[in-house]
Amino acid sequence: MVKEYTKRVIICMVGLALCGLGSALGVLAGDVGTNAWNTLALGLQRLTQQSFGTCTFLVSLSIVVIDLLGRGKLGFGSLLNVIFVAYFSDFWLGHLEFLPTADNMALGLVYTLAGQFLMAFATLLYMMPALGCGPRDTLMVLLGKKVPKVPIGAVRFCIEAAALCVGLLLGAPFGLGTVLIMALQASIFQLACRVTNIEPRNIVHEDFAATFRRVGKAK
Repeated sequence: MVKEYTKRVIICMVGLALCGLGSALGVLAGDVGTNAWNTLALGLQRLTQQSFGTCTFLVSLSIVVIDLLGRGKLGFGSLLNVIFVAYFSDFWLGHLEFLPTADNMALGLVYTLAGQFLMAFATLLYMMPALGCGPRDTLMVLLGKKVPKVPIGAVRFCIEAAALCVGLLLGAPFGLGTVLIMALQASIFQLACRVTNIEPRNIVHEDFAATFRRVGKAK
């Protein structure tokens, strides 16, 4: 049991570290723009003058509160997501100081697209141990159940469009990169699924209750 959970947590943490790297690359895209959730965190950063990672943590924590109010199923992986995507975002931004923030369109697009591709594969790696959905995915499922006739992809798009709008209202950068990510991120994620041969919908995540039951039986 200990070895099993140790292995699962390690895989999860590697995925979260790479998610943080993808987010950091999106930040380095500068005025070219990045994905919706990064945009929201950047807008909050502009408002609060806190680090990008701290603002990412605050956004994630807010979503967790909504998930809990909606009785969404969260697990230990969800908790790790909230803490360590934020931590690794700041970690990578601190250790990628040799990379300049994009000052032209071409470099900005390289950063933001590379970051989004990396996050797609990292998300699948994080999901593989099945320790719990990320807070954002849980929110998508909760809202999807409220409007069952609406395609889940449309639900996700609306959530991210709302996050993007709030970020822009707070003064976050908006550019061609933002538009491309909004248009292509579903296709990028689908490509990652095909390359890795992983179907996220087939992963049965373990929530807090299930983990405690397993550990209790093992004892």
